[in-house]
Amino acid sequence: MTVLTDFLSSVMMLYVLVDPIGNIPLFIAITSRMEREQRHRTLKLSVLVAAGILAVFSLFGTELLRVFGISIGDFVIACGLVLSTFSLYYLLRPYEQRVVSGGLEIAVVPLAVPFLAGPASISYVVLLSGSAGPLFTLLVVAAVSALSLATLAASEPLLRILGVIGLRVIEKIMLLLCVALGVSLLRRGFEQWLRAGS
Repeated sequence: MTVLTDFLSSVMMLYVLVDPIGNIPLFIAITSRMEREQRHRTLKLSVLVAAGILAVFSLFGTELLRVFGISIGDFVIACGLVLSTFSLYYLLRPYEQRVVSGGLEIAVVPLAVPFLAGPASISYVVLLSGSAGPLFTLLVVAAVSALSLATLAASEPLLRILGVIGLRVIEKIMLLLCVALGVSLLRRGFEQWLRAGS
């Protein structure tokens, strides 16, 4: 019973950190010009990539960072740079010049990284793996990935309700918030650097 309780609490914690509910507006915004089938492929790929990244960090997280000399602060800054650059690019790019790709790039960045598999969720699985073991952590990652897939798939009704104008408004707002979030990640990464140096 204790193992089940620990498992459920770990799943809940990682689900909160991955935050698929909070990512629904972003998912709607950046996949609004895709066909339904293409959007589903992008969703599945993004969850699969995020699950793979979290699984790798569950198994080798501490060693991987140590081998490359990367701290969590370094990783947070990298995510901030990627997120800010991506968001600014799509925020300032005119609609008529935008071409929707096959969804591969969007599925990986920003949906899989840094939104589903970001600094907070990666840090958590590294810590959980150290305390509860890799196998337990992999089961938690699998459960949260399934829940995230189901949550984001529920954005379909919203996509139909909002319409083109609503989607464009949400897109611009979310991209602006993403730029701010990227700056926030940069700030937190530099703060971790300063704490580590003091």
